[in-house]
Amino acid sequence: MEIANLILEYIRVLIWPTVVTVICLVFRSQLVALFNRIRHAELPGGVAVDLDQEIKEVKALSAKVQETPEPPERKRGPSIPLTEANVRLIQLGMKPSPSGLDMSYYKELAEVDPNVALAGLRIEIDILARNVAKGFNVAINEMMSGKRLMRKLYDSGAITSDQMQLAMKVLSVCNAAVHGTTVSREEANDVISSAEVLADNYLAWLSWGFDDGWTSIAERRCNDQLQAEG
Repeated sequence: MEIANLILEYIRVLIWPTVVTVICLVFRSQLVALFNRIRHAELPGGVAVDLDQEIKEVKALSAKVQETPEPPERKRGPSIPLTEANVRLIQLGMKPSPSGLDMSYYKELAEVDPNVALAGLRIEIDILARNVAKGFNVAINEMMSGKRLMRKLYDSGAITSDQMQLAMKVLSVCNAAVHGTTVSREEANDVISSAEVLADNYLAWLSWGFDDGWTSIAERRCNDQLQAEG
């Protein structure tokens, strides 16, 4: 009986790819038309999204943020390595980053499912934004949407106008992906790469934005070794 059940499960696994292939061949023209409509999706609330245009704007804003000079108040000191990002966040009483601020995590996820990768990126940006709000003592509530949160951070001087616009555009594409808009692997990677500059800005903030004498683990080990040798 056990063997029979295994065979049935095996047949079920094999039959679905065949069925999907047949459907794609028979209804190819209808599916192409459907995907074209989905790419110009309408989100809840009647907000229309042109995915191609949104991604172009995301890439342009990312380049603009990347070219922006560092703020004059930034302290000159050690840069926090990615491997210590979550340790630092926990030390500051903030929520850890799902990816450890390493955007390659979402790029790898996009190889399997681009929509799921962008859904994860949306969660990441929300967590990081709430951490920024905590770091700058900006009053927010748990029900605040991502875009309202970005506007509040900008109004409070926690982020720049370009950072706000980039984050809001990235969230717009991520929301479209969550609500069923078809996103290719290449498009997902474009969005994730564009969001990388925000992760870099955030990592820099963790390095210089707090007056607690932070030093990297490598630096502390080096200092301990020098003291031991002295």
